[in-house]
Amino acid sequence: MERCDNLSYTRSLSPGKAYFYRLSEKGEMLPINVEQTRILGQNSDFQKGYKPDYSPKPTSAKDFGYGNPQFIEACYVPVGADDIYCRFSLRLQANTLKPNACSNDSVRQVLETLSKQYSKSGGFNELAERYAKNLLMGTWLWRNRDFRNVEIEVKCGDDSVLSVKRAHRLEWDEKWPKEAQSALKALTGYISKGLSDKSDSYYMDISAKISVGWGDELYPSQEFLDEKVEGKPTKQLAKTFLSEGQQTASFHSQKIGAAIQSIDDWWAPDADVAIRINEYGAHREYGTSRRHPSTQQDFYALLKDADLWLERLSDADKIPDEVHYLLAVMAKGGLFSNGQTKTKG
Repeated sequence: MERCDNLSYTRSLSPGKAYFYRLSEKGEMLPINVEQTRILGQNSDFQKGYKPDYSPKPTSAKDFGYGNPQFIEACYVPVGADDIYCRFSLRLQANTLKPNACSNDSVRQVLETLSKQYSKSGGFNELAERYAKNLLMGTWLWRNRDFRNVEIEVKCGDDSVLSVKRAHRLEWDEKWPKEAQSALKALTGYISKGLSDKSDSYYMDISAKISVGWGDELYPSQEFLDEKVEGKPTKQLAKTFLSEGQQTASFHSQKIGAAIQSIDDWWAPDADVAIRINEYGAHREYGTSRRHPSTQQDFYALLKDADLWLERLSDADKIPDEVHYLLAVMAKGGLFSNGQTKTKG
């Protein structure tokens, strides 16, 4: 297939910012405060004692006995709160059905036909089930998933309400209890419609009820700081405002989206983890790429053969994993231009 110098897709899943809160005895939303604190850390990092070649630095034993003062922000469960809530909204749009921009008509026709055939073959059900799993498992809570109990509730735009108890016990590859499996099936159907139907609006509100202990540490998003500013914490946490103007801890929408899109276990036949959808299969936790160009399993290598994948999709009983991955990247959205005039792939 030809490449074009202008190709982009608009994302199909648009999560909002997530906010933490607790409820008063009257059911009023109360903030989860972020506090500033000074701590005395340890001098224990590698560079303190060693050079890059592992030769010891000229230090004394006393150098490691001193503390490392730090000024940071932290977030803790208030005394008296047995449950903490975290909530966000999610919009679905069928933006994989055609590119947002494409400067080559033949490429556009191939990609639109590929998406239509994928939908006809039930492919969006596979993507939808994977997104639904991450929503119902509470993957988007990140470290806040590891508490005493987590209950997830999803209110869909069709007025249906789905709930899962003990969501923190659910695993990606294991069989789910009957109640959770029923919720997964229903949510999969709703998300699948949202990914393939442009005639209606699809949205949902997702909330987690987290059972906690007083004083437990919570883990909102951390702000990225370009440089240290004197008098300001070197670690700052994300915050937003409740309806009454009270500041509360929050998650960035990008962090929520990253969790929802952690569905790529197609990167290897024996893949042991579902990584975030990325053009090169970036696996940040391991500092590597699961779809390096040398594998020819990256998005761009597979995209240039989109016309061949269309033929295989039309003839095959089972959708190839490569096609699932291609459509998942399109659903993620992005600019996929090659920056050059079109060439034969």
